[in-house]
Amino acid sequence: MSATSRTTDQPTSNFTAIFDAASNRYKSLTGQDLRTHPFAAALDSNNSPDSILNVFRKQAEAFDHFRKGDDKLMAWLTPIVNILFTFSATLGEGIGLVSS
Repeated sequence: MSATSRTTDQPTSNFTAIFDAASNRYKSLTGQDLRTHPFAAALDSNNSPDSILNVFRKQAEAFDHFRKGDDKLMAWLTPIVNILFTFSATLGEGIGLVSS
């Protein structure tokens, strides 16, 4: 093995060891194996930088859609929570008067 080959293999070997350790730790904490995650499969099935970037673009678009949808959910939930809070406070006062 030449010095150049050894130097090139070392960073890859280090990265693989670090990734494996992190992946194992993630699996022990979450019970999910990153190697079998659909996102990992999507990355594995691509063989060019452009195709991998497209996978990331799709994920970014999905996240953006989720984030924007979250605002709509919060706009819908806000009046409901306010009404329930007012109702709860009113009931609490009424129960306090009855038990006094």
